[in-house]
Amino acid sequence: MELLSIVVLGLVQGVTEWIPVSSKTQDTLVYLKLLNGDPSLVVPILLYLHIGTVLAALVYFRKEIRQIVAKAAEMPLGFSRHAQGKVGFLFTSMLFTGLVGVPLLLAEKKFFPFFDASVLFVLMGIGLLLTGVLLAKQSGSRLRNSSSANWKDGVLTGLLQGLSVLPGVSRSGTSTTALIWRGFGGEDSFRLSFLLSIPTVVAAELVFYIGGGVFALPVSQGLALSASSFVFGFLTLDVVLKLARRINMAFVAFALGLVVLVAGLLGAG
Repeated sequence: MELLSIVVLGLVQGVTEWIPVSSKTQDTLVYLKLLNGDPSLVVPILLYLHIGTVLAALVYFRKEIRQIVAKAAEMPLGFSRHAQGKVGFLFTSMLFTGLVGVPLLLAEKKFFPFFDASVLFVLMGIGLLLTGVLLAKQSGSRLRNSSSANWKDGVLTGLLQGLSVLPGVSRSGTSTTALIWRGFGGEDSFRLSFLLSIPTVVAAELVFYIGGGVFALPVSQGLALSASSFVFGFLTLDVVLKLARRINMAFVAFALGLVVLVAGLLGAG
């Protein structure tokens, strides 16, 4: 694989992992259509690209992750204590992602392998636009921050994120949508979504990909892909969070809604 291809794929993964479009879909399209790649290498390429963005999130949120782990270790065992913080949010999100995602994945492979996510995208887009209207009428002080996340937020986030196992459905798009609906501010919605991407990708995507001919791609090229997506993913993650911090949340909801709605309409066309 040429260096240019590695850079292009790393850039595509680094950007699309954090915005409401399916990174798997975009990576695959670019590799097969633009770079004329080998279809048998799609799975290992996706694996290495996702390793890079997981590492980017780990490095970016390293202090927050240490705090979450330390706080969880200090707490005595008990649902009521852990459920009210980010530990409860992450655990519940993962639980409901699995409850929705695993059956959908099995059904998708058996009953509707050519599932069209267009209708789902259109509905999500309309919902986000309506959310933007509601947020425009609210004061910024009423928006929640990430420190208030709990297991109740994880339920809706996990339910919607579980839909991302379907072809073309974005993990970041579904989780961010759920968090906006739960009343979180712009930066905090993205922050929680990106933080959630770490256990989600490790537990789901990497597990599914690991048996898919990963060794068909030379390790040196795989590591180069991971390094490329790590660099672009880290830089893009920081840019998205800074933009979300400066932009009114109503505009963020409108923007996300338009992107998701257009994606659904184009897919249906």
